[in-house]
Amino acid sequence: MGSSSVIKGVMGIGVVGIAAVALAACLPSRVAEQSTSNGPTVVVSSPRPGQVVKINQPIQVTSTSTDPDGVQKVELWADGALSRVDINPDVNSPYIVAQTWQSDKVGSHVFVVKAFDAHGNVGQSEPVVIAVEAGSPTATSLPVAQVSPSATVTPPLPATPVSPTVPSSIATTLPSATPPPPSATPQPPTPSPGCTPPSCRPGEVYYCPQSCPGGCGLQCATPSPTPTRPTFTPTNIEVHALLKPIWEKPEVKTALGYPSSTASDDRQYARQYFERGYMYWWNRPEGRGLIWVVQIPDGSAMSGFGWIGPFEDTWEGKERFSCEEARRNKYGPHSGFGKLWCDHPEIAQTIGVPREPERGTGESRDYGIVQFFQGGTMLYSPLDREVWVLVNGGTWQRYYR
Repeated sequence: MGSSSVIKGVMGIGVVGIAAVALAACLPSRVAEQSTSNGPTVVVSSPRPGQVVKINQPIQVTSTSTDPDGVQKVELWADGALSRVDINPDVNSPYIVAQTWQSDKVGSHVFVVKAFDAHGNVGQSEPVVIAVEAGSPTATSLPVAQVSPSATVTPPLPATPVSPTVPSSIATTLPSATPPPPSATPQPPTPSPGCTPPSCRPGEVYYCPQSCPGGCGLQCATPSPTPTRPTFTPTNIEVHALLKPIWEKPEVKTALGYPSSTASDDRQYARQYFERGYMYWWNRPEGRGLIWVVQIPDGSAMSGFGWIGPFEDTWEGKERFSCEEARRNKYGPHSGFGKLWCDHPEIAQTIGVPREPERGTGESRDYGIVQFFQGGTMLYSPLDREVWVLVNGGTWQRYYR
């Protein structure tokens, strides 16, 4: 990307954020091996718990599945029913996939992502509950780009009543105030019908779609969207030496947990700053490149709330610009960043237009670094010596090395 257009011309083709579905069986040699795990670890990075979307608006359920034996396939379960299956053609780990889902039913909906390793062992994510509301889908902002919970808004001061001075010459012509007629006696609200759902099997989750049609997976009580701090189990995977000083900070280690995969430090990378955001591209060892999008309302901010990804890079390497809006801007975006920006108006609206050129490998002799953790991802840009800590759920921090 950027000045490395030739390098990025080999990036993959596909639908943004959706891993290609391919039929592939486990390799016989791997099946014969003894399993080294009890099932994959699955983390959903988007949507965030409590996110609100419009009816019939497609959203992407993005998950990262890791397992020492490799990940064979990932299933998306919505409201207790299987919605989609993605087969991992390489049975590698981590397996990152964005699975599209939409609903024509107003109310709360719950997602669970299940992953299977090469031996058939299954692991699943924590349930994620979102809300679907009535209205036409509109491009507003990133699914995770919301005001930080710590931000406070000062309400406007109440207006001070002022008694007007009425000239005596016209005072007698003003009509006297007539008291309003007494209001009707308020009627008590009609009680809602009770809801007694059946017992659910272990592992199933209840949700409430503003009614109680009954059936397993339905209950008139929406689970709290407040995320709970997960308990991370140590792994025997080393944190990259350059990332380790940042990871060892208590607030970072508590949020990220332990590495779920070995760090990648020998791949091409690129980054670009926008009016209200940042994009990071990484040419992962297998498959297509990946792109993360971070919302930065203030360019000098060192922490914030609002990131999404990774998206699969779908630029084909033919046309430099993917839409006329990108072509008209001084700095694009172009190539993979431009394809994502053009294909997703909500991203373009949230982060704005680029405020500087795309830069990356070619302007720095070093490669970028990407490492996945149980609770998020760490990205390193050698050009700026920046370390980005992306925590599952939407928060992020920026550090300098």
